[in-house]
Amino acid sequence: MNTPCTKLHLFVDGELSATEAEAFRHHLTRCAECEVGLRDLLQLEMLASRALAGAGTGGEQAEHSRKVTPLRPWLHRAYRTAVPVALAAGMAAVGVFRLQSEPEMPGEVWLASATERKLDARLSHPKADPFRPYVPYRGTAQTADVLPLRPLAELEERQDFRGIAAAYALRGDWQQAEAFLLRAPDSPDKDNDLAVVALSRGRWEDALGLLGGALRREPRHAQALWNRGLALQGRGLKKLAEVSFRDAAALPAQEEGWAKEAETRANELRDSLELEEARWRTQVRETSRRLSAGTADLKELMQQPALAREAFYEAVRTATTPGAVTALAPLAKELDRVGGGSVLQDYVRDMAARDFAVRAPLARDYAKLLDGALTPGLLDSLRRSQEWDLYFGALVHTGAAAKDAEALKALARFAHASRDPWLTLLADRERAWSEDMRGRASAEQLLLNTLRTCEAYTRLFNCTQIN
Repeated sequence: MNTPCTKLHLFVDGELSATEAEAFRHHLTRCAECEVGLRDLLQLEMLASRALAGAGTGGEQAEHSRKVTPLRPWLHRAYRTAVPVALAAGMAAVGVFRLQSEPEMPGEVWLASATERKLDARLSHPKADPFRPYVPYRGTAQTADVLPLRPLAELEERQDFRGIAAAYALRGDWQQAEAFLLRAPDSPDKDNDLAVVALSRGRWEDALGLLGGALRREPRHAQALWNRGLALQGRGLKKLAEVSFRDAAALPAQEEGWAKEAETRANELRDSLELEEARWRTQVRETSRRLSAGTADLKELMQQPALAREAFYEAVRTATTPGAVTALAPLAKELDRVGGGSVLQDYVRDMAARDFAVRAPLARDYAKLLDGALTPGLLDSLRRSQEWDLYFGALVHTGAAAKDAEALKALARFAHASRDPWLTLLADRERAWSEDMRGRASAEQLLLNTLRTCEAYTRLFNCTQIN
């Protein structure tokens, strides 16, 4: 049906003739439906233009302007064409919200009727953070729920940019969410929500940087602690992620659902990590025993150089004769060929020259440690013996270096003297855990630095052990 109301977009777009436009102006003053339609168009224009104009200055503004989804050209012209008409008709659409009281926002803005959540991360806006069971997206990254324009305009008038950003984030529109967040004043909440944007894009370390800033200013920020757990888990630092979720679970005065889910996630991370560690220890122990027995196939071993290297260390440490050490020279040569240099070949030569009257009994006690039996006084005996590779291995297996400053220094000295990058990485990891035990924020950055260095070696080391 061709009614005057169907001509609203043509009128806003300036595509009516002068006679038709004048007729529509008269219609507009008497039609409530067209008044609402015009107001919605103006609100949409206002939201987009302010998002574009307020994202920043200079290069920053240009960069963030590109992130906002552009409107159709007729909406850009609407602001110039329709506002004088609206004023003449007595609507004053742009200023209407300043003249009204601030009504409660409809729940649909933040998907209040949803029975489950699609976003794993937590937003700081209280309306966007009620607990619901998490069910991941399947098939699409965005929800079909359409944002109502009028409430968004009201939020924009109130300068509740985090509220608008939260509404977009819940629907998976991360570009718009980020554009509005950048207009919000600095706060821990803003940093948290920007971290959620980073998490959505898999930028784990960017998220950790933002969350670290939020938690320095507000250490008990529930959403930041939760999201830090997600970011650390995404980066592969499961032990720290477990700690962050436990901290989130322990916070008072929060919804029971959030506390229970945080505790569940912490337990799952602990169990997963223990399973991974147990599986790796079993693989290393079995491979090491085959090396010691002379039954390992060199070509097969080199298909997994990280496992071969770890098993090589343990085979040298548990060897009780010079000949048993020397038998490992072919594997050392192959591993050095892959990694470059002669570090492991030098290690074999040096250990084969040790006094095995002293070393052999200690090597047997070290072998018991690998099987889970710590001989009383073993660490002191190894420290006094100057069998530094055995002492290094025992400190790593027992975790004693993280608790003892002198042991940590000894670990670092031996790692440096060995010229072996893997031993240096393990020493750095122990230093990071020592910092963490003392409650120092530097632990996270130390572990991240160590992990990045490990990953640069590509397949030479098992970087999950840095966790």
